[in-house]
Amino acid sequence: MEYSWFTMTIGSAILTSALAGVVLCLVIYQLSKIYQQTFLIEIDQGLQDILLYMNPRLLFNALLLSLVIVFPISLYLFNITITILLAGALLISPKIILPMLRKKRHNRISEQLPDTLAAMSTAMRSGLNLIQALQQIVKNQPPPISQEFAQVLLEYRVGQDLEDSMDAFHKRVPTDELLLINSAIKISRKVGGNLSETFEILAETIREKMKIEGRIKALTAMGKAQGWVAVIFPLFMGYAFYKIEPVAMSKLFTTLGGWIWISIMLVMIMVAIILIRKIVDIDV
Repeated sequence: MEYSWFTMTIGSAILTSALAGVVLCLVIYQLSKIYQQTFLIEIDQGLQDILLYMNPRLLFNALLLSLVIVFPISLYLFNITITILLAGALLISPKIILPMLRKKRHNRISEQLPDTLAAMSTAMRSGLNLIQALQQIVKNQPPPISQEFAQVLLEYRVGQDLEDSMDAFHKRVPTDELLLINSAIKISRKVGGNLSETFEILAETIREKMKIEGRIKALTAMGKAQGWVAVIFPLFMGYAFYKIEPVAMSKLFTTLGGWIWISIMLVMIMVAIILIRKIVDIDV
């Protein structure tokens, strides 16, 4: 009787573990499908915004391959917690890196706009029309501005209106400078006017705006550095105290009072970050 009860207990435990494993596998599978769909949609749009036409599924497969390689190596060298953190960082890395590349590209295009507008103004003063001036920009200007105007001309050649192509350009690169250029082109095509002179004025205006932004960036660099110190210094000091007095510092993670103080610290750090960003973030 005792042997039968023991056998039933072991069998129930094995069956429960098997069912839990099946449920866990199904949950992981469904989460992976949701992540894949979201990843393909977001990365595909992000790649189109920077005019990098590649299959996002290839990037997804490369990410999975990297995860398969990194996971066992990290598990061998470190513990399971660090391995899970590394895997999570690897999974979200494309969604972090791609916006950074897009922002860098937008800044580069904004820096190129004054010279581009000056070149367009010179070309139009010499007798070329707007389309021919854009062709000269594509031919003579460096990327990424030449790539964007090449895309505009390509859409124009296949029958799309120039204003719609410029609106698509502004959608890919949503900057105030490009909005001014689009508005100037639309007004000129509807009511007329000296577009070359308008481009020349816009080029000078954008140059002055960039000079002011550069001065503001230099003046607010110290505030941004203080924001990083406000985040990193408490964490560094907490780690140093933990190494010096591990028994005393362990109460922060094992007692209710410790968790309350950690929560207060994190809230204060977040408030400091938000306030400093509000102070140093000056829109010209």
